[in-house]
Amino acid sequence: MTSASTPRPEEEWLSLREAAELLGMHPATVRLWADRNALPSRRTSGGHRRFRRSDIEAHLRQESERKPRPAARLLVQSVLGRVREAWAEGVLDRLPWHRHFDEAAREAYRRLGRRLLELLLRALTDAGAYPELLHEAARLGHEYGSITRSSHVPVADAVRAFLYFRSLVDETLIQLAEVQGTRDHQEIPWAESLYQIQRLTNEILPALIEAALGENESRPPAPAQTTGDPSGNSLAQEESLCQPSDNILSAREGTAHSGRSD
Repeated sequence: MTSASTPRPEEEWLSLREAAELLGMHPATVRLWADRNALPSRRTSGGHRRFRRSDIEAHLRQESERKPRPAARLLVQSVLGRVREAWAEGVLDRLPWHRHFDEAAREAYRRLGRRLLELLLRALTDAGAYPELLHEAARLGHEYGSITRSSHVPVADAVRAFLYFRSLVDETLIQLAEVQGTRDHQEIPWAESLYQIQRLTNEILPALIEAALGENESRPPAPAQTTGDPSGNSLAQEESLCQPSDNILSAREGTAHSGRSD
């Protein structure tokens, strides 16, 4: 809950950016949580947010106790497996648009790819977090587009890379649905999950294009729906799986199935 009280000397207070770094999420998400009283905070006399370190650490402990559903983890691992296979077989070297990605852009896209997989994992694990995840997806697309522009990557090639990664996710999900049989035998209803994932990725692509073209640079775009209970889930347990991928946003050749500072 936001408070204007003076902190005790022994308390350590963090800025918005410091709290976001500790939580491993975007500052805008931390701001939204504070606005909704989901994360305790106070304001300085200058109007800046401050977060108590002990509150952030307590939140991290709570999140570490929330385990992703095994089927959701299986989806993430399967997507990563496809990425690694395509990389090992030299598929990326045969992609004409991949040549426009320099090492800095590949590393940036890899980090964004890990965050996208985190969004998917959270969407499949905690349905209550979905409205907030739509908002995060739009911001992720804006970051992707900003990197595309600063790296001088053609917008069409960035879109191809994103759609290609999206096709990997869709195909993996469909394959899991076929393997696990009828809906009654599925830990996660994959048909509904495909719809949820596509809604998330549909928020990313327009924001990517807008930012890559330099439109509305002053603020990231907001998704059509932003209401709901905020929630989150760290992908720390998947970190080791993500490390080997040099570019998780461009994996193999083909076309997709569908196209304030505080």
